[in-house]
Amino acid sequence: MADKKKYTLPELPYAGNALEPHITQAQLVLHHDKHHAAYVNGANAILERLDKARESGSDIDMKATLKELSFQAGGHVLHSLFWANLAPASKAKKEPEGALAEVLKKEFGSFERFKKEFTTAAVST
Repeated sequence: MADKKKYTLPELPYAGNALEPHITQAQLVLHHDKHHAAYVNGANAILERLDKARESGSDIDMKATLKELSFQAGGHVLHSLFWANLAPASKAKKEPEGALAEVLKKEFGSFERFKKEFTTAAVST
């Protein structure tokens, strides 16, 4: 599979301690270096397994394999978006701007109302 692209773990766009005290460096490093990396490694292992099966002419359970690839690649993509949407407090804005701000105002009336409803939903059981 040397000529095919593999998934790669992206670098964090900030220092490991940049999100403290909300996310500790230990939590951030564990989540990025272990959890996210597991999705990357899992997706790459499936791609290798597919290549080997194709090269040897072996049959594989394609439905199960693609379902597993979807899970692993999806975890990688979602985590990549997650890192890109976090920022140190010094770089964060107090409220969203642009299209997101417009949608929140339309749906909730205000950003403050959105935060209230979101927080209530997040802490309820």
